Amino acid sequence: MQSIIEAAQPYITTIVTAIIGALAAVLLAAVGVIKAKAVTYLDSKLDATQRELLHKVASEAYAYAETVYKSAESQAKLEQALDYATEQLGRKGIKVTPAEIRAAIEAAYLKAQAPVSQ
Repeated sequence: MQSIIEAAQPYITTIVTAIIGALAAVLLAAVGVIKAKAVTYLDSKLDATQRELLHKVASEAYAYAETVYKSAESQAKLEQALDYATEQLGRKGIKVTPAEIRAAIEAAYLKAQAPVSQ
């Protein structure tokens, strides 16, 4: 009986090592898939958060330009709002195009000009 166990020992060791290797490979693949999904999720959440912040800053920029530059013409107010929003977003590390900033400010303008429904 002892000689059979001694004879099978190298085979058992090889089989156990192969099983452990296969489990490690499956575990590494699973970690890779989970990491990819986590990165995608965080990127989408960050984008949504950045979009929300963009619209908040655009509303602030519109209010700032309307209040501080009351007597200025609309194009000058828009330029001031763009400068304000660009500066604030830059401080927060959010990178968006000038067209996106302008669109958000225009949206804030339209929202402010919309008649209040009761």
